[in-house]
Amino acid sequence: LVFQPAEEGGAGMKRMVEEGLVDMEPKAQQAFGMHVWPTLPTGTVATRPGPLLAAAETFEIGIHGKGGHAAMPHLTIDPIVAASALVGNLQTIISRTISPLESGVVSVTQISAGDAFNVIPASATVRGTIRALSTEMLVYLRDRVGSMVDSTASLYGCNSTIKFSPDYYPPTVNDEGLFAWSKGVGALVSREGKLRDIEPTMGGEDF
Repeated sequence: LVFQPAEEGGAGMKRMVEEGLVDMEPKAQQAFGMHVWPTLPTGTVATRPGPLLAAAETFEIGIHGKGGHAAMPHLTIDPIVAASALVGNLQTIISRTISPLESGVVSVTQISAGDAFNVIPASATVRGTIRALSTEMLVYLRDRVGSMVDSTASLYGCNSTIKFSPDYYPPTVNDEGLFAWSKGVGALVSREGKLRDIEPTMGGEDF
């Protein structure tokens, strides 16, 4: 049994592999990850073959303009206006650049700028996450986010920076053959006597 640390934000399994987990004797031939799931009744087991959990990436965007007094906005380059436009523009990546039959998420979860009611700040910070059910789609969305940041900042006369996480998470894709075998095992431990089917989720782990 392996108890994985930092599964949601610190790439805990990657660190364990780097520290020699997979080389320990006796060497494991297969791996099965288990996760508590709040929407399932206690005592039930659910999974699915193929993609189950999303590839996940985080971003931190800096929008850099020119601060000044709020009474004289014409003498500033307002990063808040640029950041506000960026939040709206990022939503078009999913709705207008990928097929409706594909899955992806670009969510802005934090905006911070300034500390006074009468001062336009010199910079703003936008943070969020990108999710997809394949590594290829995650990389595509990450590139699109970068392009959108550059173009939006430039449109408003600002400079921009963007930082991604050092370890983006690949998707969790369950092996078809092992899934078929695990159905019987799951049924044995489930109080329902069967393995439930579950839809893929945009939650991410580094299983």
